[in-house]
Amino acid sequence: MCVWKILFIFASSLNSAVVGEKIFKIRRGLDLPVAGSAEPVVEPFAAARYCIRPSDFRWMKVQLLAHEGDVLQVGDPLFADKRDARVRICSPVAGTLRQIVRGEKRCIRALVIEPDEKQRTSRDVEIPFRLQDANAWQVREVLLQYGLWPALRQRPFSIIANPDDMPRAIFVSCFDSAPLAPDFRVLLQDCEPEWLEGIRVLQSSCPGIPIHLGLRSGSDNSLFEATEGVRLHYFHGPHPAGNVGTQIDFIAPMEKGDVVWYIHPQHVVWMGRLFLHHLLSSERRVAITGPAESHPRYVSTTFGADLDSLLAPDPQGRAVRNIGGNLLTGILLDEFPAAGFYDTQITRILEGGQREFLGWLLPGLKKWSRSHTYTAWMSRRHFPFTTSMQGGERALVMSDVYDDVFPMDFLPAELLKACIAKDVEKMEELGIYSVDSEDFALCEVVCPSKMPWQQIIEEALYYIHDNK
Repeated sequence: MCVWKILFIFASSLNSAVVGEKIFKIRRGLDLPVAGSAEPVVEPFAAARYCIRPSDFRWMKVQLLAHEGDVLQVGDPLFADKRDARVRICSPVAGTLRQIVRGEKRCIRALVIEPDEKQRTSRDVEIPFRLQDANAWQVREVLLQYGLWPALRQRPFSIIANPDDMPRAIFVSCFDSAPLAPDFRVLLQDCEPEWLEGIRVLQSSCPGIPIHLGLRSGSDNSLFEATEGVRLHYFHGPHPAGNVGTQIDFIAPMEKGDVVWYIHPQHVVWMGRLFLHHLLSSERRVAITGPAESHPRYVSTTFGADLDSLLAPDPQGRAVRNIGGNLLTGILLDEFPAAGFYDTQITRILEGGQREFLGWLLPGLKKWSRSHTYTAWMSRRHFPFTTSMQGGERALVMSDVYDDVFPMDFLPAELLKACIAKDVEKMEELGIYSVDSEDFALCEVVCPSKMPWQQIIEEALYYIHDNK
């Protein structure tokens, strides 16, 4: 092993020893060398419209609380969950609800809000108690009232947490290992007081419940290490080290019947801002990334902001795919290219699918390949990935290629087969309640059969959830 690697691991171990926590070394995984990472430059952005998509909230049955033409203030409810009317999604901006866009079977695709002339994206609110004097249910009621509760999600199923539950633990992944993931030092810059207050909000909402922070070993973690009353855990290795599912499996593996919650650090800041400054604001930073983006950077905006004016077309006229989220797990942004409730980045890549002369017979000097099929693997360059699948779907090939990129203590191929067969008993035996579709994104990348792993896992989870 190189000397610098030995020194790096030794320094990381010392850093871990300071807080009394071990370092978790992720050996199975894969980092995709994608070009187009964001420069640490933050630009303010005021959107011409805001698009709120109910599809951002997994399996929510929407009950509309606003109508076209309504004049809205920041925090006014837009829609609620029919299963629990307390869980509401509120307007991030003051303005007018111009359009409710519907799709097939009158399914609501988006609520389009036109902001007022003052572009107000924050509002002063009254909180009738001090945080240190409040009980858990008072804190939860405030989060529900102002639309911040959906920031808390639960495993299993990765749905909005049940306000009546008391979880076994709360997890906060304080770094992202996905391709072109934003730097949390940029996302949380100048937000230390709000972050610390947000952690106290979580502690007050779930007294006595441990809060686990997953940190990148060797990075600048000063903000997170200054947090009191939490448990720090360090991770070293490739993606999916930053996935909350991986961290849960290494720190405190779930068993059937367990419920744990997780939340993104920017949402913790939202909660801290509400209780510290009595200010309701969904302001956040989003990274515009990808090989098809000419100016990768960060923008400071508000959840739901339509970013269409920022996404310039390709100079050569080639088709570009805009993805809400990262390259592996994001969703296609078509008519409404807005940053979703849980998105911290927008990824832009060129549409592929073009036929190539001689195909894989060429040396592939500009093509990445995990299996070293092409000679470009010898370089440390980053590649302009496209949407090309480099093959077609075929029968599932049983191989250890999946185990090489899946660090969790499960049998991924066997679980996938049980999901396809809708064998609930077998799925439970193989740990379906501990995983989510994002945990299988790398299996999808390396799959020689081009199976839609994430779609299969999500459909299986929905099948179990819908039949409970």
